[in-house]
Amino acid sequence: MPAMQLHTLLLASLLALPAAAQTPTFPSVAYANLGGRDLLLDVYVPTTGTAPFPTVVWIHGGGWSGGSRAPIPGGVASLLARGIAVASVDYRLTSQAGLFGAFPVTFPAQIEDVKGAIRHLRANASTYGLDPSRFGAWGSSAGGHLAALVGTSGGVASLEGTSGGNLAFSSAVQAACDWFGPIDILQMNPDVTTPPGSGIDHDATSSPESRLIGFDQPGQGIGVLRAHEFDPTPPFPFYAGLAHDLNPITWADANDPPFLIAHGTVDTSVPMHQSVRLADALRAAGVPYVYSQAIGFGHGLGGPHDVTVGLFFAQQFFSTQTVETVCSADVASASCPCGNAGDFGHGCSNSLDGSNGALLVAGGATPAAMTLQASGLPANVSCIFLQGDAFAPPVPWGDGVRCANGALVRIAMKPAITGFALYPDPAQGNPSIPARSAAAGAPIPPGAARVYQVYYRNAAAFCSPATFNATNGVRIVWP
Repeated sequence: MPAMQLHTLLLASLLALPAAAQTPTFPSVAYANLGGRDLLLDVYVPTTGTAPFPTVVWIHGGGWSGGSRAPIPGGVASLLARGIAVASVDYRLTSQAGLFGAFPVTFPAQIEDVKGAIRHLRANASTYGLDPSRFGAWGSSAGGHLAALVGTSGGVASLEGTSGGNLAFSSAVQAACDWFGPIDILQMNPDVTTPPGSGIDHDATSSPESRLIGFDQPGQGIGVLRAHEFDPTPPFPFYAGLAHDLNPITWADANDPPFLIAHGTVDTSVPMHQSVRLADALRAAGVPYVYSQAIGFGHGLGGPHDVTVGLFFAQQFFSTQTVETVCSADVASASCPCGNAGDFGHGCSNSLDGSNGALLVAGGATPAAMTLQASGLPANVSCIFLQGDAFAPPVPWGDGVRCANGALVRIAMKPAITGFALYPDPAQGNPSIPARSAAAGAPIPPGAARVYQVYYRNAAAFCSPATFNATNGVRIVWP
């Protein structure tokens, strides 16, 4: 089959879950009124399935100064086909000074509004057909920052605010997805690497970050604040305090919900190291997370990355299977061969030139729907999905680290035309993982744990001779 046909087939399969029509079930709901102006949200409820539904709160981006709740992106709408409701929310923007009477539009206005929207949804869950015990947050860019902050700041009184009232209801979420959001605004410029460089001077008085905290007058700006972060002279302590409070890392602890983080490797708007900072903090706090480095992507994701998010929320909201990322190629768990470095939750760095390794994720509502997705693979390669019936300490193997051990079952061989591979693929009618394992003579008994890993070959000979490269491992405990 020609490469272009394979590319089309793979892309179609990754996007096989249909995006519902972007017409809200409950449009333009006023969840708060500030200074005589309503703050609105739209609720999208699945047309199939049984209420109450779990809900993902979508938080739009736009540098905290632009953007709108509508229309929702197609990837967000595709959650409806998985039985997940969507609530898309507006919040005060830094460009709207004076539109809310005496209410400010600088931080913490944004997080107070998002939390107010979540409280409203919980308070009115029966009206909308939502399950108040299963809420998630997902946002991109500035919205990613707010989704991350919602995720880590559950129960933090100083960020709760009073937008919309309903203060007897929680604004906490049970899962959070941050797509390329700023994390530590004082470190935005220092985190820039070249390549890819930056199209924004985050230190400038006109930068989105400077405007967010209102430190945007002549002689001010994030760069000045960073130089005076610990200066006790007013007004520096006040603005440094805002920068501290809006950083999701400030509030990270072991009680936070599972996170999915994704960031393009050539993002020139938000440095990728901002997401590394968040991943490091979550790991240190003992918070479950997956961090996907989107190879070759800039300030925007979608397509197969939407599938990753769908698997993540399906796993958190529905699954009877336990999923754990294992066998990361870091010095705490295993050394990489050939003197290579690795990253937590990924394979060895030279398993893909210029990255921290390829990533394997898993998720699904039922055993039959459980899906494995490998990303960050080289283009135009074939990869092998393997299942191990025992978990042993990871060992260097080929150009990666071998996670799946014991009696190996070859689940499938798949093409990774665009750097992604999926099993089972709904567009191809693949049997489920348990069915495929049983057909291979290795039925999975109830309560059994299996480890999955994807191996592939790379044209570059990082080791001599060139051998298999490997993703991280995923450990699934089947019900």
